[in-house]
Amino acid sequence: MKTNKLYLSVIIGIILLSMISLTSAKLEPVKQNEIAIIKVLSNCSSVNITEITSGNNINILNAPMTYIGGQTFMYNFTGTYKIGEYTYSWDDPCIDCSIDNCGNSFEVTPSGFITTLGFYVILLIIIGSIIGLGFVMKDYWFVVAGGMACMLLGIYSINYGIAGQKDMFMTWGMGLFEIFLGGYLAIKAGLEAAED
Repeated sequence: MKTNKLYLSVIIGIILLSMISLTSAKLEPVKQNEIAIIKVLSNCSSVNITEITSGNNINILNAPMTYIGGQTFMYNFTGTYKIGEYTYSWDDPCIDCSIDNCGNSFEVTPSGFITTLGFYVILLIIIGSIIGLGFVMKDYWFVVAGGMACMLLGIYSINYGIAGQKDMFMTWGMGLFEIFLGGYLAIKAGLEAAED
């Protein structure tokens, strides 16, 4: 009976974490080094994008935006090499920009997601549960499967970062630790299973 309550609590927690991550997203994020598609609604016949700013980097463009139909104008920005928040503004003679309605922002992350912390924690809980279940049941193949999943999580961490952050110490340190731990568990449990 207690295990059913535990499973139910874990499922409810997973659902709540996924709902929190969905509602916290402001604008659609962009993956690092990919094109950011900026769209603007305007009643004018032409709109120019004036600047895109990321941290101390200011790109002054004064480039015309492409009209794509209706009241929508679009600009493809290719300079998303830095991780972080980018703000952009445009010149629209039909809108009064003095009341702060001519600017917006988007987030650039290694994976294209705003935050992967909830996803990462859920994966750690699932992998830890698989490995723990294998030890409790003395079924080494569960431990092998959990170890291989831990190795895959390490590869994911190295490629996409942890919780939207990608640096040499955290990303590579955690990723290599997860690969080593998963490999050790998988090989050791596989050898134990072969001896039985």
